[in-house]
Amino acid sequence: MRIGLVEFLLILAIASLTVGPQVALFVDRWMRRANRASAQAARRRAEYAAQAAAERDALLKRFRTASTVFGVCILLALVYALVLRPIDTPPQRYKAPETRQDTGAAQTALSTDSKDSWDLGEYQGVDCIREQDGLVYAAAYNGAALKKRTSDLVRTDGGHYAAILSVEGELTGFDFDQNGDLWLTVVTTSGGALCRARHDSWGAAVEQVVTQIDGAPLGAISAVEVGPDGKVYFTVVGDEPVDNGLESALRTELLAHTGTGWVYVYDPADRSVQRVLGGVAGASGLALSADGETLYVSDLGSRCVWSVDAAARELTAGGRDCGSAADSLPGYPGALALDEDGALYISFRWSRSDWLEQNADSTFLRGVALRAGQNLQQKLFRMTADAPCAAVVDPATGAWKRTITGRAMNSCAAACPVGSKVYFGAVGSARLLQARV
Repeated sequence: MRIGLVEFLLILAIASLTVGPQVALFVDRWMRRANRASAQAARRRAEYAAQAAAERDALLKRFRTASTVFGVCILLALVYALVLRPIDTPPQRYKAPETRQDTGAAQTALSTDSKDSWDLGEYQGVDCIREQDGLVYAAAYNGAALKKRTSDLVRTDGGHYAAILSVEGELTGFDFDQNGDLWLTVVTTSGGALCRARHDSWGAAVEQVVTQIDGAPLGAISAVEVGPDGKVYFTVVGDEPVDNGLESALRTELLAHTGTGWVYVYDPADRSVQRVLGGVAGASGLALSADGETLYVSDLGSRCVWSVDAAARELTAGGRDCGSAADSLPGYPGALALDEDGALYISFRWSRSDWLEQNADSTFLRGVALRAGQNLQQKLFRMTADAPCAAVVDPATGAWKRTITGRAMNSCAAACPVGSKVYFGAVGSARLLQARV
C-alpha cells in the first residue's frame, strides 16, 4: 500500500502530538539538570576562589606581621649596635684646636715619576722608615689581619730590596743604637712590646724587653727613638684595644679623645722603665734631637707636636715644662723625623675632619662612629690629594718652612728625610714615595 503525502503528514502530526510532549519534557529536565550542575560548579568555583582569597589574605597578613616584627628587630638591633652597645673606649668631650692658616711656606709635591717611588714587591703597607749607612730601611707588612700578620724589616737602595728580619704581628717602629743593635716596637693581638735584635743576630732572634707597665700589658706601641746615651724612648697611643692593630687604635683615640697616651723611657743599664710624658691624645710619633736633649711627641687628637726635655719625668701634655714645637696643624700628626739641619718633619696620618671637630663636644655622635666599625671609620679619615701629607717646621721657633702635598692615600704613616729627598710610607701601599726638597 502506498502512503501519500497527505497520509505522511498526518502520521507526523499524530506522532508529534503523541511523542512531542515527552521529548519536550525530557529536554526540559535535561536542561534543568545541566543548569543545576553549572550552578553547583559555579558555586564551587566561587567557594574555592573565596577560600583561596581568604588564605591569600591570611598569608599576606602573616607575612606583613612577620616583616613588621623583623623590621622592628632589625631597628632595635641597629639602635643597640650604634647607640646602646658598650664600647671599650667611651668618648670624652674636648675643645677642638684652631687650624693654622696658610703661612706662605714653600709648597712641594710628591713625585709622580714612577722612577722616584721604590717598589717593595708584595708588601701592602709601610709603618716606619729609617736611613742607616746610606741604605733605607722600612718596616713593611703583608696586609693580613693582625692575628695572621707578619712584618718584615726591609732594606733597599732603590734598585732591589731584601727582608733582613721578620716578626709576628705589626712592626710599628724601629731605630738603631750606637752598638748597631736594633730596637723595635711590635703590636700583636696580645698587646704591644718593645723588642731588641742584637747586631750579630738580625733575623735570628728578637728579644722582648718591655711588654707591660706596672703589671698591665702595653697598648698600641707606635714609635721608638734611641738616645746617644743608649736610653730607649717609646710611645703608647693610649688605652685602646690592640685587636686590630695600630691604625685602628689611632682612629679609636681620634674619635674618643681619651688623652691616655704615654711616652716612656727604658734604660738598658738597669732595665728600668719611667714615664716621661702623659695625657697625650694619641701618642703617634716621636723624634729625638741629635744631642739627645729634646724629645718631640706627636699629639694626634690635639693636632700638635709637644717639645719636652728628654731628662724630664712624669710630665703632662700641655702642662708645666711641656712646650709646643708646632700647633694648630692642618692634619693629624703621626711620624716625626729630624733632618741633619734640625728641621722637624711632621707626617700627617689623616687630613683634618670638619665633622669630627664640629662634634668635639658631642660624645653621642662620636660614640655612634666608634660603634659603627672600621669600614665607616676608614671613610671618615683619609688623606685627600689637595691636603698636606707632611709639613716641615723649625722646632726652635715653630716657623712653617715647607708643606708637602701630592696624592690621596689612606694614611701617611712614615717620613724620613735623606739629603735633598724625603721618603714617605703609606698604609696600603707597597711603594716608598718621594719628594725632593
